[in-house]
Amino acid sequence: MGGWGGSLGSPHPTCIGTSAWRLWVGRFCNIKIISWNVGGIHSPVKRTKILQALNRQQADIAILQETHLSTAEHLKLRTWWVEQLFENPALGWRAGVVVLVRQGVDFTVHKQYQDSEGRYLFLQARVEGTELVLGSIYGPVLDRAFNRKVWRLLRSFADLPVVLGGDFNAVADPRMDRSQGGSGWGPGGHTIPDYCHILGLVDVWRVLHPGEKDYTHLSRAHSTFSHIDYILVSERLFFLTQSASIAPIQISDHAWVSIDLSLGGRRGGPRLWRFPRDLYQDDTFKSYIKTQWQHYTVENAAQADDPILFWEAAKAVLRGWVISYSAHKRKSRDAQILHLEAVVRRAKSRLAGHPTASGRAAYLAAQAELNSLLHQRQKKSHRYYQLHLFHYANRAGRMLARLASPPVQH
Repeated sequence: MGGWGGSLGSPHPTCIGTSAWRLWVGRFCNIKIISWNVGGIHSPVKRTKILQALNRQQADIAILQETHLSTAEHLKLRTWWVEQLFENPALGWRAGVVVLVRQGVDFTVHKQYQDSEGRYLFLQARVEGTELVLGSIYGPVLDRAFNRKVWRLLRSFADLPVVLGGDFNAVADPRMDRSQGGSGWGPGGHTIPDYCHILGLVDVWRVLHPGEKDYTHLSRAHSTFSHIDYILVSERLFFLTQSASIAPIQISDHAWVSIDLSLGGRRGGPRLWRFPRDLYQDDTFKSYIKTQWQHYTVENAAQADDPILFWEAAKAVLRGWVISYSAHKRKSRDAQILHLEAVVRRAKSRLAGHPTASGRAAYLAAQAELNSLLHQRQKKSHRYYQLHLFHYANRAGRMLARLASPPVQH
């Protein structure tokens, strides 16, 4: 394996064997990329839900379409886990694309390319030590002039691998990517096959899930599903891809598509631990701590004569209790979300295979229950950041610097 080095032009996993491929890929830094048509995020509630969902999925890079936001409004997305933001604003209330980058990701942009309608954004960048082109695209339905313009631009990066995520408004295979089946290509035409053929790109999800049907968009008017959202990568980067998945449709009327890509590089150092503020109002946590503290004082009564030693040891133990309780609470909450996502996914599959009125009602009910839980999390987060803004917005520090700093021009 020493001969492979850091080259991107390495053998396909089916040629070298899965275990050897995983061993080679494991030497790199794993990057999770999510592409999502968010269907407009003017609403602060929906915007927070989107950011929470991306954070919960531990997205390192988020490629979003149809934000419907201006440049100034896009800056509202640069919060908590988002360190860098690159955007192409919407034209009025249409389109708008953005790329969000998580804190700690080694991401340096050399050049930025975009159109005047907010439909695409391409970044020539260095990501975790790898030079590549990262793109977000919201494609119009069967616009050959638009596609040719994109192809010419991307072909100018002949020596760089490409990661292209977006809503292409077209299917790759009409028999596999529409719930109603059929062999007709529809209004999107051969857009996806053309992108793959002309630019040498690979539909990662389809290659890793051959023969499987899953969908990224629900037409509520017709109760039909289609797969029109993709992450396409150059063949050289496909060899560094560990996984690809399609999420349940939630918050937006599109599901996100994600890939895990292994690139060279190391992540940043450790972060300081802080007491979780939501526990101040948690009566169950208070009862738990009181009980644990009573046991601790009884078991360590012999050390009470030395208050300094007693308290220094107690602080470490208390922190362990807090971390353990917080982790259990977070895992329980996330497990509930994962359960509801699975329910939505099963309901979507049943509705796609057998479209009935009862199936549609069951699907919409499951989706509403999931969105209700996500809404509760958003309200809690909103209260926390209101308090954070009240305490720190007018003090010298990171929050004031972010609020006062002008938009970065690329």
